[in-house]
Amino acid sequence: MKKWFVPFALLTALTACSASNESRQVANDSYQKHGDTPNFAPLNTGGVTIFGQDNTYQLPSSDQISKGPAVDIRPPSIPMSIIGNSVAQFDGERASIVYPAEKSGVYNLTQIGRLLGEENISFRTQGKQIETDWAASGRSDEVGDLQIRYLIEEINTAKANALVVSVLQAKRNDIVFTPKSTDKQRYTSDRLNSLIGKLNQSYRTQLQQVATLPQGTLVETALVTDANGHTALAMSSDFNLSWQKLADALPAIGFEIEEENPGRGYRGLEYKAADPQVWLRLGLSAPALEEGEYHMQLSTYGGKYSSVVITDEDKEALSGEQAQAVYQALQLLISK
Repeated sequence: MKKWFVPFALLTALTACSASNESRQVANDSYQKHGDTPNFAPLNTGGVTIFGQDNTYQLPSSDQISKGPAVDIRPPSIPMSIIGNSVAQFDGERASIVYPAEKSGVYNLTQIGRLLGEENISFRTQGKQIETDWAASGRSDEVGDLQIRYLIEEINTAKANALVVSVLQAKRNDIVFTPKSTDKQRYTSDRLNSLIGKLNQSYRTQLQQVATLPQGTLVETALVTDANGHTALAMSSDFNLSWQKLADALPAIGFEIEEENPGRGYRGLEYKAADPQVWLRLGLSAPALEEGEYHMQLSTYGGKYSSVVITDEDKEALSGEQAQAVYQALQLLISK
C-alpha cells in the first residue's frame, strides 16, 4: 500500500485559502489576538556572581499590553480620473468626478440610469438626482450580506459637469449601520469607478461603429446604436459640419429650431407635420409623430465623426418606425 504524505506547508496554505472574508480584512497576527509573553525562570548561577540585569529591553508582562480593535488591512479605494481632462476625489462623504461640459452627452444621469437598469437595481429619479434601492456593494471581501442605498447626483455648470456618489443607508445581514469614513470611501469610490468604466466601454464601442464610416467631402451616414442603447444617426463629419447640415435638414421635414446651444450640441425643436409631398419626394412614408416639443443632441467622436439623437418632450428617444423614418429622411437630406 502506498502512503501519501502532504507537506505541512501545503496543508497550511490550503487551510488559509478556506478561511472566511474576515481573514481578508484583518491581519492573522497571533500576538495581536492573544498578547501572551513567555515566562522566564530565574537563572541558576552555579555559585557565580552575576550583576543585575538591565531592564531596558525587558518584555512587558501580558497584563500590561493594551489591545486595540482589529485593524482593517485592505488597501483604500479612491475615485479614479478615468475621463479625459477630469479630476476625481473623495471629500469624506462623497466620491466625485469633474469633467468637461462637452462630454455630458456620454456621462450623465440618463446613462447612469441605463446601467443601473442593466444591473437590475431599482431606482427613482428626481431632478438631477438618482436614489437607488438596496443593492449589493459588489465587493468579494465583505463579511455577511452587505446592502447599500446610493445617492447619485449630476451637477452642471457652463464649463464643467460632475457626477457625485454618496451612501444614503447601509445594512449588513438586514441590520442597518452607519459606515465609517473609510468604508464610505470604499463603497462610493467602487460604485463611481464601476459606472464610469462601463460608460467608457460603451463610448469606445460606439466610436468604433462610427469610425467604420468613410470620411471625405461627401457626408456618409448610418444608423447605429449609441451608448444609451438608443437609435442614432452617425455621420462621417466633424461637429461643425454636422451641426450646419442638421440646421438645414431638420426644418425641411417639420422640425423648426426654437433654441440652440452649440457648446452642448443641443437644439430645442418644435415639430409640425410637413407637407406630405415632402415625404413623397424623399420616397418615404411620413412618421406618426405627435406635434410639439422635441430635442436634438449632437455628439462628436475623436473630432472626426459625430452622431445625433432626437428625443420627445419626455426625453424619450425616437425608436422603431418613427426613428427609421426621421433618420432616413435626414440621411437623404444631409448627403445632398
